Amino acid sequence: MDNPFLLSGYKSPEYFCDREEETARVLNAVSNHRNLTIYSPRRMGKTALIKHSFQSMAGSGEFTTVYVNILTTTSPADFTATFGRAVLSPAARDESLLKKVMKQLPSLRLKLSIDPLTGEPAITPGAMGTAESEEALDTIFRYMASRKQKYVIAIDEFQQIAAYQYRQTEVLIRKQLQESSNISFIFSGSRQHRLADILAKPGSPLFNSPEIIQTGAINPAVYKSFISARFEEGGRSVSEAALDYIEEITGMHTFYVQYLCNRLYDNDRKTKKDNVKEMLMRIIAENEPVYANYLALLTPTQFRLLKAVALNRGVATPTASEFLSEYRLGAPSSVSQALKSLTEKQLLYRDGKMHKLTDVFLGWWMVYR
Repeated sequence: MDNPFLLSGYKSPEYFCDREEETARVLNAVSNHRNLTIYSPRRMGKTALIKHSFQSMAGSGEFTTVYVNILTTTSPADFTATFGRAVLSPAARDESLLKKVMKQLPSLRLKLSIDPLTGEPAITPGAMGTAESEEALDTIFRYMASRKQKYVIAIDEFQQIAAYQYRQTEVLIRKQLQESSNISFIFSGSRQHRLADILAKPGSPLFNSPEIIQTGAINPAVYKSFISARFEEGGRSVSEAALDYIEEITGMHTFYVQYLCNRLYDNDRKTKKDNVKEMLMRIIAENEPVYANYLALLTPTQFRLLKAVALNRGVATPTASEFLSEYRLGAPSSVSQALKSLTEKQLLYRDGKMHKLTDVFLGWWMVYR
């Protein structure tokens, strides 16, 4: 069988572990026309949760689901083009619907092409300036409102709109939240402070709009059972000690569990604790040039703070006097600035009360090297 530990994308429920409570909340919100924000640290599985929820909706035929990732957008015009492509491209697979869309939306100067990644036909709005993009986005929403089906629109990396020079996109989306009867939104992102600026800051157009779901690590017992079952289905085995060590290494952070298990599954028929340790050392050795390059970009204080957090597997109060003294970090003000910078660089993130390394394997490289 194929390696069951996927590193990207979504395949089917058999390859998806748990998230039953979160999935139920998504489905309940959508069914009752409530909008959602899904927040999680990077690589914790928020995109897979969205696509798993979409898979669960598919059987009813009630919803048209649209997923769009706006991470690479830098302006309202980029947003409109990316959003329009995601919403309109399914029409390219139906000749009669394609003709209707082309006729109904002439102002968008739609272009028909082939997506180089998927090989599927795609529809993209023509080039536009900021003012044009506002009208074009409104046109796309009016098109959706004219359709009979219910739309569920998931906008991933939603915090990116905070980086736009013009914030009119938020105003247009708020208008849809207030007026649309057949469109539900799921906003998701991995940079909590930027999402908070958009969704939790008084005065923001989208202040206090959606219900929030925060995803964290999967229950260790559930994840271990999933791992063991996938190994057994492939004619392999993984010992209890190995499973415990996988938990210790990864903290059950989704991507790092999947990556480590993907490598172990392909490496040996019987996985024991020693195999896990050997694989971890191999992974951090492979990534050493990347990690060394990361650290070359840090100031001495940032480097010492990052290493101290790695050695402690997370720190609640980095400015505590005992912690500063033990790791010779200097003045609290300098450490606070270093903490802010490392968080902005996404090398550290806040998990509840703890500051942790975003890249689990980088943390182990700092411990062992």
